[in-house]
Amino acid sequence: MSLTSMIDDKNSPLRRFLTGQLPDAAAVRAAYRATHRSSAPALLPVAGDAVRPAWHTLGAAIDHRLRLALRATVARDRSIGQGIRIASTYAPALHHVGSALLDDLEKLAVTHGLDDRSRPVSRSSAVEDRLARLCYAAAWFEEVFRTGRVWPTTPLGGAHPAFTLDELLAAVPAYAAADITAVTGRANEGLAGIRETTAPHEVTLAPTFAGSRGVGGADADWIAGRLLVDVKATKDPDKLPAQDIYQLAGYVLLDYPDTHRLDRVGWYHARTGSLSVWGIGDFFALLGAREPLQSLRNRTAALLS
Repeated sequence: MSLTSMIDDKNSPLRRFLTGQLPDAAAVRAAYRATHRSSAPALLPVAGDAVRPAWHTLGAAIDHRLRLALRATVARDRSIGQGIRIASTYAPALHHVGSALLDDLEKLAVTHGLDDRSRPVSRSSAVEDRLARLCYAAAWFEEVFRTGRVWPTTPLGGAHPAFTLDELLAAVPAYAAADITAVTGRANEGLAGIRETTAPHEVTLAPTFAGSRGVGGADADWIAGRLLVDVKATKDPDKLPAQDIYQLAGYVLLDYPDTHRLDRVGWYHARTGSLSVWGIGDFFALLGAREPLQSLRNRTAALLS
């Protein structure tokens, strides 16, 4: 069972533990909203009246594009790669298409120095359009990993024996590519502070924790230095459900032996380009933590063992 599903289920032992030991999610939500008061208006996709934006896929694609701005590497053995392996059992052509996707993404990341701190996050419109389509297609494969199935409503579901990467990328909605490109541009300022203070080698993408195996292999978005960040790309920047709060807290608690030596946590809202950060102690104090952090980690380990 995944960390997300455990937290979504209000009756799961983990969710009951979190709400019992960290009861004041509302205080974190209020503090988070306060950080957005001077933020720019949220960028929204222009999809047309008859089109409903695929918010989840867009969010995942945006996350993948922004990761490359912090460290220009593609993790082939993580969610996207595993999704490709699962998808290839449904349609063998998807193995070749998925591998070509990762190759192309990695080549662009290296060729254009996407994590070069001396340059802005965004590149030329042509490069960004290609990156946006690759990241959106990668999100389709990631959804296969998360759900264990190939969705017939995506191009993966209709892959024929001669299916190609170009066909897959052509199927990415134009509004989605434009939206990802626009949000990437906003990161020129939004991620400037993190890029100025951390080198690529100090960034861990999709970090896992000592307790990840007990919750379906849970991985976070990224750690820069000792700062753990979860990326949000929701249309409403003020929306912060309790599930999101407990997910971030959950990652910290899963780091049982303090391997990552985290000292700060926060959210980056990609559509507004705003970064909300708290010291670990302040974050858990806002949550109303009833025990020291290490004690909570020990109890989490016992609960999930």
